Amino acid sequence: MTETHDDADEGEILKANTFGPEQIHVGMDVMSIDGEHVGRVKEINNTEILIDRRLARDLWVPLTAVMATEEYGESFRRGAPLPEQVVLNVIFERLDSQGWRHP
Repeated sequence: MTETHDDADEGEILKANTFGPEQIHVGMDVMSIDGEHVGRVKEINNTEILIDRRLARDLWVPLTAVMATEEYGESFRRGAPLPEQVVLNVIFERLDSQGWRHP
């Protein structure tokens, strides 16, 4: 008996998580992959976010460097919502060596 192989039977390759400007908003905290606070989102365009950094030059970061966005709802005790975050795929110490542009 001949087996037929239908493409629908094959596992589907899922697209990698990519983040667009609609998932990020001005004011979100930005964290490095190692948990260090980088700054806050100051501006957004179709390919980059501008990060307002304390005691360092602002930095345009490509959306391809965004590993995750974390949106928190209200806490269990119905207190104030926790801040929303953007997590980058770079450790804090290597942010300025990425070749990303400054405004």
